[in-house]
Amino acid sequence: MKAVLLAGGRGTRAKPYTDYFPKAMIPIAGTPVIDHVVRYVAKFSQISDLIILCEFDNMGKQIINYFEGKEAIVGKPLTFIEDKKQGTGGALLKIEQEVRGDEHFLVWFADNLCAISIDDLIREYNGAYKQANGITALMVVRKQKVEETGRVILDNSEDSLHNINVNDSKKTFLIKQFIEKGVVKLEQPEATGIYLFNNIIFEYLHRTSKKIRGGTFDLSHDVLEPISTIGSELYSYILDEDTEWLDIESPSYADRHKAIVNKILLQMHIAAI
Repeated sequence: MKAVLLAGGRGTRAKPYTDYFPKAMIPIAGTPVIDHVVRYVAKFSQISDLIILCEFDNMGKQIINYFEGKEAIVGKPLTFIEDKKQGTGGALLKIEQEVRGDEHFLVWFADNLCAISIDDLIREYNGAYKQANGITALMVVRKQKVEETGRVILDNSEDSLHNINVNDSKKTFLIKQFIEKGVVKLEQPEATGIYLFNNIIFEYLHRTSKKIRGGTFDLSHDVLEPISTIGSELYSYILDEDTEWLDIESPSYADRHKAIVNKILLQMHIAAI
């Protein structure tokens, strides 16, 4: 099975850093985030090849140049395919010929860190595929996250309102408890940017490309969001509570979440090149 890493994004939220290097090259523990992802994915025996989709301009060439001569260290063949700035959906169409021979393929946004078990992901996919008539995608999601800010529990009792509020204000309440960056359960699971796709997905990619002028379209908004309304099968793979995930939005964002980053790197069990 081939793994496809989407590394064409410029990262507008990461400016001004990404005025000088692509988002996938944001350094994590002294090593670009895409380096951590590539070597982690390559560890799994069921992954035969890695395909990196990136732009071939000066920004994208930073990624290509970084991996030059490192294929032996990675341990799996690396192929670079040009992302021609047609959105994440348009980019996936560029790798169709590369993955058509496989029943399914992995897609991973290259700025996402996660120590997910790809072996377990494939087992879950195979189980769902046998039970259903066939599935289009297994989408990795999480049901909890660490809050970025502290939360408070308010005392809404009548006595509290009577004694604390000034001039019948609705703004002042007694705080019963302060929770610093706690773990919260998500009412709706959050997509992580990691997918296992059946080749059926290309039917929807082509269909969407023909409908949208210029062929520039987004995988999530234009393809996956409407898929469930037309009878296709989408399944979720829920991360274990101890398996962390982080979208490396910017160097400062990674620094604010250093504890989570360190935990993920320990779970990945990889060392820098």
